[in-house]
Amino acid sequence: MSESGLLGLDATQLDGSDDRREALSTGRLLRMDAASGATNMGIDEALATCRPEGAILRLYAWETPTLSMGYAQRSGDINLAACRTSAVRLVRRPTGGRAVLHGQDLTYSLILPLRSPWTTISVAESYRLINRSLRRGLEMLGLEVQLAPRLRQADRLRSQFCFPVIAQQDLLIDGKKVIGSAQRRFPASLLQQGSILLEFDPKRILDLLCSDERARVADALKAVGSLQDALGRLPGRQDVERAIRDGFAAEMGIEFIEGGLRPEELTLSRELAAARYRSEGWTFRR
Repeated sequence: MSESGLLGLDATQLDGSDDRREALSTGRLLRMDAASGATNMGIDEALATCRPEGAILRLYAWETPTLSMGYAQRSGDINLAACRTSAVRLVRRPTGGRAVLHGQDLTYSLILPLRSPWTTISVAESYRLINRSLRRGLEMLGLEVQLAPRLRQADRLRSQFCFPVIAQQDLLIDGKKVIGSAQRRFPASLLQQGSILLEFDPKRILDLLCSDERARVADALKAVGSLQDALGRLPGRQDVERAIRDGFAAEMGIEFIEGGLRPEELTLSRELAAARYRSEGWTFRR
């Protein structure tokens, strides 16, 4: 799997309409219990590599606080000692982007087969479609969602973490970033993984930063929000799952039918979790 297939969330052309929303009529919905980082990443890669017949939307959580690093991210940029002290597990994602701290979020994965009518979907088109779907879902919760404007290069924050960095067209609520995503192209499919913050405690991230980065990032974390902040209450996971499912269904014209992993997907996911995502050779490969 080449690094050229890795795509971060820095696409800039996400506005406009997309005529692919009526393309597929049915898809699979996988609502799964909390699992380890290795299990979660193994499942996502298995779904992306088992040549999916249609769109797959997976919604899941993490059984322990876990820091997921991007595929090409350097582990040396992470404060590993702080992770050990805070009992935060580490896993390297199959997708690109920056580090995300999981545990207070709902995570989604969308897998689209790269076949007709998705054969020629571009990076910008795919981000545009997925962003519109997520926006619809959040609006179904009664939230008003804005798109982040384009920032001048001089105003861009440099951080190893995803959420303190706001890119053009990120989804904002009350001016605060609530979703971070990353994408990868496989030979037969597109995989996008994203974290939706249900609640947010900035101290959890600050505790994992090196001292020089902590000072730079502290102010930027004020622009990170959560659904709890926006709603004034912690939303139920099932309510958020339902809204996200309905947002994707409405925008993409797909009826997502709930089900489970197929035998070949389960087998491959276990193999990947054991051989790759639990391996220190993979986690610390960079």
